[in-house]
Amino acid sequence: MLKKIIDTISNPLLFYADKSGNAVFRNFCWFKNTGCLYKMNLTKAEVGKILECRFELEKYLKAAYFIVPIVIYLIFIHLNFSLLNILICEFWWITIICGIKCVCAYMYSKILIHNFGMYEVMDFKPHIPREKTLDYRANFYSKIVLILVLIALFFAPAFGLLYGMKLNLNSKKTHYTSAITLSKIYLALYPKTESVYDMRAFARYKKRDYEGALKDYKTVLKMSGKKFTKKDFTRFANLLLLERKLTTAENAVDVFNEYATRKKMSILEEEQMLWIKSIFRVENNIIESIIPDYNDLLESLDKKDKINYFYISSDKAYILYLMQNYDYAIEIYNVLISYAAAHPEKFAKELQSLYAERGYAKRKMQDQLGADADFVKSKIDPFELDKYEPRYSHQEFVAEKF
Repeated sequence: MLKKIIDTISNPLLFYADKSGNAVFRNFCWFKNTGCLYKMNLTKAEVGKILECRFELEKYLKAAYFIVPIVIYLIFIHLNFSLLNILICEFWWITIICGIKCVCAYMYSKILIHNFGMYEVMDFKPHIPREKTLDYRANFYSKIVLILVLIALFFAPAFGLLYGMKLNLNSKKTHYTSAITLSKIYLALYPKTESVYDMRAFARYKKRDYEGALKDYKTVLKMSGKKFTKKDFTRFANLLLLERKLTTAENAVDVFNEYATRKKMSILEEEQMLWIKSIFRVENNIIESIIPDYNDLLESLDKKDKINYFYISSDKAYILYLMQNYDYAIEIYNVLISYAAAHPEKFAKELQSLYAERGYAKRKMQDQLGADADFVKSKIDPFELDKYEPRYSHQEFVAEKF
């Protein structure tokens, strides 16, 4: 079957006369070799006139073979480099070429009808000596090899540079300068590859080029538009850290808000982003608007969305503890514990944590009896209780695994 298709594609003949002298012109075809049969004898001049038209159409087709891949490649380099985008570009290349070939086939059919009238469609089976068939097949194989080499030349540099960057960042002897150099070459070829900006930001941070690292994070956040991905949590966390190093913590929060408002996020993503920002604010003693932000998020929820209301309120209570607002934290813990106790099948683990956290809040309020009672209700091993006290660690640069 495959040999038949290859013989069809590689056969260069466009016309032949059968044993009865009938004229058969070859159609524009991919896999099925069909011809247009005219039950008449045609002169060389008549055949030559039609084939000249055919050659003109094939000039346009060959131009499309050359131009379309270049245009698609120029589009591709402005996309995020990925296997999916390669496949999408290949799909469009094949689709456009097929479309152009269909137009050429239609025009060729009209030319034939205009000159000789309607034709019969039949298999295009000229008698070709075996030696010629083998020559045609060998020529076809050489063209395929050339196409594969050209494709490799287009895409191999990307894979090579990407591998080189990862090798420089992950090896025992990290070479951050080399990784930055490779990233510059890569982004000159494929400027819309988000992961490369992440890698370069990490390398620049390690080289203490905080301004360059911050610029890379801002670039990639702008590039991704409204789309929000899991990697954005890391990008925003590092954005806060780098902006604080270069300016102030207050300005870092403002920049965080500026970029966050551009993103379209789910409630869960908004909750996690608010958590990142709130921990940063607590650490840097910018606590004025933390609770109003939590209240706004809670008010934006659907009244029936009890699950998200529960978890966001849990975060709010935790943050209140860190802010040393223990009275308010205990009020929220009371509501949460009542709700969780009424739904033990859903919130068994959460109930344990809430009892422990409320216990620590009561201890801070000098209510040791109340604290001990909550610790007992939590059913947590006394030697493990310390892990449940609300706390935060100082924020550090988050490094992705590349």
